[in-house]
Amino acid sequence: MSRQLIRLLSLLAIFQIHRCTGYGYTDIPKNYNPAGDPYYVDVRPSTARTTPIANTPQHSFTDSTRAAKVSSQDPSVYDGCGQIKGCFGLPGGVCIEEKSCSALVTYAVNGQHYEFELWAVNAPADSFVAVGLSDDHIMGDDSVTECTIVNGRVNAYMSHNDNSKTNVRLKDPRSGLNVTQATYKDGNLYCRFQRQKQLAIGQKMFDLSQTYHLLLARGPASNEGISYHERQKTVSARSVKLSETAAVGANKGTLVKLHGTFMVTAWMLAASCGILLARYYKLTWVGQQFMGKDLWFVYHRILLAITWALTVIAFIIIFVELGGWTSIPVTSNPHAVIGVITTVLAFIQPFMAYFRPHPEAPRRYIFNWAHWLVGKSAHTLGIVCIFLAVGLDKAAIPYWVTWLLVTYTVVHVLGHLILTVVQYCHHAPWSQKPTPGMAMRDMLPPRESYQDSASLATTKTDAYGSQFRRIVLFIYILLVAVFSIAVIATIASGPWAKQT
Repeated sequence: MSRQLIRLLSLLAIFQIHRCTGYGYTDIPKNYNPAGDPYYVDVRPSTARTTPIANTPQHSFTDSTRAAKVSSQDPSVYDGCGQIKGCFGLPGGVCIEEKSCSALVTYAVNGQHYEFELWAVNAPADSFVAVGLSDDHIMGDDSVTECTIVNGRVNAYMSHNDNSKTNVRLKDPRSGLNVTQATYKDGNLYCRFQRQKQLAIGQKMFDLSQTYHLLLARGPASNEGISYHERQKTVSARSVKLSETAAVGANKGTLVKLHGTFMVTAWMLAASCGILLARYYKLTWVGQQFMGKDLWFVYHRILLAITWALTVIAFIIIFVELGGWTSIPVTSNPHAVIGVITTVLAFIQPFMAYFRPHPEAPRRYIFNWAHWLVGKSAHTLGIVCIFLAVGLDKAAIPYWVTWLLVTYTVVHVLGHLILTVVQYCHHAPWSQKPTPGMAMRDMLPPRESYQDSASLATTKTDAYGSQFRRIVLFIYILLVAVFSIAVIATIASGPWAKQT
């Protein structure tokens, strides 16, 4: 009886030791055999921890100063950031100071080796956190180290982002890598490892004594490797020397934000108002001119010139940001292709207008049709592009912005519908003062529209209903401006986390 009691107490003591070390039975599946995994990190119960521990002033992760806290809100992985080691967090901002990063990489120099920690909170099963070293801020041709939890096994591997931005594991996934700790507990994924100073990947030599941009990402993983990170990634704002101990800020994606801001301003605001003026306001502000041109035409030309300039600048900006063509397939999201078509149509529009024939020319209506078709197509495709941008990880726009765009579209359609119906009523014979011309009338071979405008210009009087049209224009511009500013503000305050 005494022997059985002693055995029972011994088993309970062993079980308690395993629980205290943080590497209990929940970390490894029952059918897992460490001997069958050549890359398994053998973490002994006496050294295994649920979180990393702070480093000594000698810039080494080997010796600890105190035990780690079991907390995803205040883990000891942050200890020493900016003092004895460099740190870079996702999503950036003040997440390091607040100890609230979704993912974190730390780095320091220890002799000829460079020591890293990778950390992710709320990491689900079959997921990863990884750091990439890149010559620029764009993914491609980068050296990557992954920390993964797949089938209950915590491992670290070396991989490479090729020029097509595809991540490929090295033939020897432990080449130049020495993993000293790997744990997964309560959703906290952590790896500590050393990388040798120089490592050749293909034809390229990665020398860690040089400066690199840090790419930090997390996402799903499998036995074959890591999968697409979607929006769970960030890039350092500058290239970093790994001997630095400062906390590094994230790249705010300024060029992407400028691209989105310029395109929204161009097509939702400027182009929308410019098109409305050209279609319904030729018989408004009659006789009022600026530099010899009718006022409606001056407004129209200024707004469409702004559209043209912003579109061309935004087009150049996004190519600079991506370093070329996007890697997103057209079948996945045709935003890029439609954007190119929109830019081409917008680019040729002012040159077509420059060579327009005189209003009395017999084939002026052909130009009118071509000008309308190109402009209307560009505007429609531009709005479609903005809708499609909501689904792009690079844009990082929340899905609820779609409702702002839908509301803008309703306002745009209603504005045209109201002005069309009102003009039709004013043009009808039963009207008190029938309007001599209708919108789109100059699309027909007869030139009544020009003659009507010329007749009104002589008397310097607006067509009937001018005051109502001005009120509709004011309300239209106000609403379109509000929704455009709301979308721009959302873009500028990003990146936003992807919604599932």
